[in-house]
Amino acid sequence: MNNEPLIIAFDTSCDDTSVAVLKGRKILSSVVSSQVEIHAQWGGVVPDIARREHEKNLPMVYEEALKKAKVTIEDIEFVASTYGPGLAIDLEVGLNFAKELSIKYSKPFVPVNHMEGHLLSGLLLNSKGKGLVEENVEDLFPALGLLISGKHTELIQSSKIGEYKKLGETLDDAAGEAFDKVSRMLNFGYPGGPVICEFAKKGKTGNISFTVPMKNSGDMNFSYSGLKTAALYKTKELREANIPEKEWIYDFCRGFLDTIKESLKVKLEMAMEKVPEVKSLFVGGGVFNSEEILRYIGSIAKDNGLNFVYSEKEYRGDNAAMIGIAAFFMIQRKEYLTNTKEIMEIDREPRLSLS
Repeated sequence: MNNEPLIIAFDTSCDDTSVAVLKGRKILSSVVSSQVEIHAQWGGVVPDIARREHEKNLPMVYEEALKKAKVTIEDIEFVASTYGPGLAIDLEVGLNFAKELSIKYSKPFVPVNHMEGHLLSGLLLNSKGKGLVEENVEDLFPALGLLISGKHTELIQSSKIGEYKKLGETLDDAAGEAFDKVSRMLNFGYPGGPVICEFAKKGKTGNISFTVPMKNSGDMNFSYSGLKTAALYKTKELREANIPEKEWIYDFCRGFLDTIKESLKVKLEMAMEKVPEVKSLFVGGGVFNSEEILRYIGSIAKDNGLNFVYSEKEYRGDNAAMIGIAAFFMIQRKEYLTNTKEIMEIDREPRLSLS
């Protein structure tokens, strides 16, 4: 088998329509059609609108990805697609498109777990083969993974690529959801994370503070519904006191962001204590678009002597390149389908887990 197979990957798990072409770990093209502006007017992702946009955009995004990679569908050796987790009616758009391609052109099909894509996104290389980890990937293991996205906040233990154990997960709201809900309270709109992180830069730590959720729970799970409620009460309190927003909004964002960071630190340090043999920390998910959160988690990793593995900013949120990198390692393990009946039977799994 070719050590650098040509892979075309699809992701329509939420509100971005994405197709990428990889040669091994190298990204030849990555095309993402964002729907943020469409969903912003609704204050969040509307699944049915997202599906309609996926159906409209996917054929164009697919053609553009092939064109940018300077390949044809006949050149492609493997077709990969997210099959979960995600929004059910949106997942099926990319999954069905990819399955039909696989069958039509007799290409093996690789069904990919979206969360494994996030976890392994730091192993992507650019078209020239340059990246954070250019060789000896196996030397990074055993490892921990911290995944923070709109719907997921998870701690993963991995002895090697393809073997995962979930150490902790969100019991209700994920960190990304908390950002978006607090953003709505502050009338920032959707998505909320970038604005809160930007405003926090002007705030002072300690002026407005919140209780760190699950700090003393004794496990590695996360919960952000209580923090969201505390934030709601605090905004009501400040507004009812008729304090002008400009006097508290920056400190509020600072306090909220500091609490999220501390909650991640508490669980991460517990994981490092319970799994002392790890060599690396892998991170992924759209919340890491916050450079402050990325640097903060990176400093914890380095203080504990761990390699810190993360991707370029454009591959931290949902994208098909990360699906391609997960597919690449699945192909190495021969975890793909060639039988038409088996390919047809692959269905979306909206609640799919990584372990």
